[in-house]
Amino acid sequence: MNSPVHQLYSQPPHFEYQQYSEQPSPQNVERYSGAFKEFASLKCHGTKAAIELKPSISRKGWETILLEGASAMGPKLFNWKNKTSIQITKSELPHVISTLLGIKPFYEAKSHGAEKNKGFSLKWQTQGTSTTLFVNVFEGGKPAVGVPVSGFEAMMLGHMALVQYLQNFPGLTADACIKSLEIMARHNI
Repeated sequence: MNSPVHQLYSQPPHFEYQQYSEQPSPQNVERYSGAFKEFASLKCHGTKAAIELKPSISRKGWETILLEGASAMGPKLFNWKNKTSIQITKSELPHVISTLLGIKPFYEAKSHGAEKNKGFSLKWQTQGTSTTLFVNVFEGGKPAVGVPVSGFEAMMLGHMALVQYLQNFPGLTADACIKSLEIMARHNI
C-alpha cells in the first residue's frame, strides 16, 4: 500500500511527551500551560538537532504555541541553554496547524524576535516511500536547526497547536476548524 496517507503515517514515531514531576524552579513558577497539564511539551529529536513545542500565550492574551530548536552537543544531548525560541503569531498559527496536519505542503515565517532575525519553516518531503516534515528553526548568528519529523509526530504537534488555537474561539469545534483550514488551503490563503 503506497497511498499518500499511508506514506505520511507509515514512519514509527520518535516522539516524546514530557511532563515534569519535580517542583518547578523559580523562573518556571508562572510558566503557561494552556489546556495542557503543567509543564507539558512535545519534543522531536534528530541526530543533529531537536525541536520542542509548548503552549504559550501572547502579551495580548492570544493562546498560541512556542517553537524552540536546539543543536545537538552529542548523541541524544541537545544545547537547550542556547536554544532559539519563536512564539507563533496569531496570523501564523492557522498556517502552522495546516502544515503540521498535512493540509498544506509548506509554510515559512521570518522576522521574529526583537532584532527580526529569527524564523522557521515547515516543509513536507517525500523520499522514496517515506514522507516526513522537515522543521527548520533559524536565528541570525547561530547555525540553523533542522529536524525531520515523522507523520505521527507532526500530527501530534498539529493537535497541540490546534487545541491552543481552539481556546481562542469558545464553541468552535476541531472538525469545523479543520474544514476551514482545508478551504483556506484550497484557495492558497
